[in-house]
Amino acid sequence: MKSIKEEVITTQLINKSKFINHLINTSSVEDVTFNLKRLRKLYSDANHHCFAYIVGNNQDIQKFNDDGEPSKTAGLPMLEVMKKHDLTNVLSVTIRYFGGTKLGAGGLTRAYTKSCAESITKCTFTELTSYTDLFIKISFDQIGHVEKYIRDNYILINTIYDNFVNYEVTVPSSSLSILKDSITEYTKGSATFSIIKTYDIYK
Repeated sequence: MKSIKEEVITTQLINKSKFINHLINTSSVEDVTFNLKRLRKLYSDANHHCFAYIVGNNQDIQKFNDDGEPSKTAGLPMLEVMKKHDLTNVLSVTIRYFGGTKLGAGGLTRAYTKSCAESITKCTFTELTSYTDLFIKISFDQIGHVEKYIRDNYILINTIYDNFVNYEVTVPSSSLSILKDSITEYTKGSATFSIIKTYDIYK
């Protein structure tokens, strides 16, 4: 799953109609609402403000709106393009200025598909990566090798000293088993691991 880094704007002129697409990174339905209001105000003289969006790290929320165009000829084609590219947390808005020539259902579907697809070709993508925060507890005589290994390979957030040494570490979830195996080997099996949380971020 991936998202986009920043807003992209492209313009297509198709049979005298102008199609302006905004592809926007969004993290919530509230974000979507804000951006729709912004673009409707910016292009208040346009004939249509059609949109589609996907929100949620697992593409949980998917919606589209044809804004007066024939049913499923505008919003749905944009939604399908975004799904085809495995995008999420993205809003696609295509503003249409009618040029006087009717495009028909097929022509509209192609136009809105092309408008969204063209913006996607201009995007910088961000990949969804899973991370795990955890505590690693070792004895004081094991600090040398273990701390160097952590600092060289992962993110050391904090160190707490009590009867043991407790490292708070951030690690890509895909590398968690490697970290555990390496530190278990360094400490001859005496280290303990406690997961704090696992979360996803875009990078």
